[in-house]
Amino acid sequence: MSRVQSLLVRLGAACQRSCSGALASSSSAAAAASGPGCSVGSIAQASSGASFWQPWNLQHAHASWLSRTFLGDQLPRTYATTTQQQQPGDGTRPSPPNYFVGLGNLRDNPGATRQRIRVARGAAGRRNKYAGRGMKGQKSRGGPHILFDGGQLGLLKFPVMRQRPPYEVLYYQLGLSRILEFVQLGLLDPSRTITMKDLYDTGCVTSNIKYGVLLYGKARLTFPLDIQVTACDPDTRGCVESAGGRVTRVYYTMEGLGAVLHPEKYTSRRLPLPLPAAGWHPKFDKKFDAVGQIPPVVRDNVMALPPAPPTTTATAGASTAAAAAAAKA
Repeated sequence: MSRVQSLLVRLGAACQRSCSGALASSSSAAAAASGPGCSVGSIAQASSGASFWQPWNLQHAHASWLSRTFLGDQLPRTYATTTQQQQPGDGTRPSPPNYFVGLGNLRDNPGATRQRIRVARGAAGRRNKYAGRGMKGQKSRGGPHILFDGGQLGLLKFPVMRQRPPYEVLYYQLGLSRILEFVQLGLLDPSRTITMKDLYDTGCVTSNIKYGVLLYGKARLTFPLDIQVTACDPDTRGCVESAGGRVTRVYYTMEGLGAVLHPEKYTSRRLPLPLPAAGWHPKFDKKFDAVGQIPPVVRDNVMALPPAPPTTTATAGASTAAAAAAAKA
C-alpha cells in the first residue's frame, strides 16, 4: 500500500470514529448495546448502518483529505480532486494527473498520441509480409525520387536561374606597383606602349585574361607610362597622368582579346586574325576610350624622350635664308 493510500485509510477511520461518537451521545440505547467498544460495532448494530457506510467510503475520504479543512493552505496542486478518469474525445477539458509530476514521469494526456504501426513484422503482425504494397512493381520498391517528372527534362519542376555577373567583377586586377616593379627589372619597356599582350608575355599577369585587365593602386612614378588596359581606377589614372603618362581604356570582345593574347591559334592553322569590334554598346560610353586593334597598335612613347636639340645643318640653313630675305628687303 502506498503512502497516499495509507493516509486516506487513516483519515477515513478518523471520520468514522467522530461520526460514531456523535451518534452514541444522541442515542443512549444504541450506546448501551454497543458498550465501550469500537465505533464500528455500534454503526453495524444500528438500523441505518447500511445507509451510513455509503457516504463514508474511500472516495469520500479522498475528497475530504484534499479539502482545505484538513490540509489548510498547503493543498498540493498536483493531486486530483476526483478519481474518475477523463474519457478522450468527449469535448471537455482533461483533468489534471493524480500523481506528483516530475521530470521523470512526464507524459502526454491519455489519447494524445497513437502508437506507430510497425509494418512487415511477420505473419502475426498487422500488414505482414508485403506490408500492403504488393509483390512487384515500382510502388513496392520505394517509388521514384522527389525530382522525378516522368522521364522528362531534368529539373523541369525547379528551374535554376543563373545570372552572369558584370564584366567589372571578372576583370583581372593588376596593381600599378607591380608594373613599376617589372619596369625596374627591365621586363617592360617604358619607352613603348605597354599593352595587355606585353603584360601577359612578361608574366606580370599570372593567369589567362578572359575579359580584361583592371588597373588599380597608386605608386610614385618618376617617368611617364603609356598603358593600354580594359579598365582603370580614377586615382590610378590621375597618378599616371601626373607623371606625364597616359592610360587608354581599350574595348575588346572575348574573341578579339583571345586573338590578341594568343595569335598563334590562328597563325598555326593559317587563319586570318578576327577583325576588331565595330564599337561598343551605348551603355559602355563612359567606360572605354578607344576600340582595341588586332594586333594592338604599339607606338613609341614620345613623352618619355627628352626634346631633341636643333642640328647644326638646320641652323646654318635658317641663317642663310634670313640673310637672303634681308638682302631682298
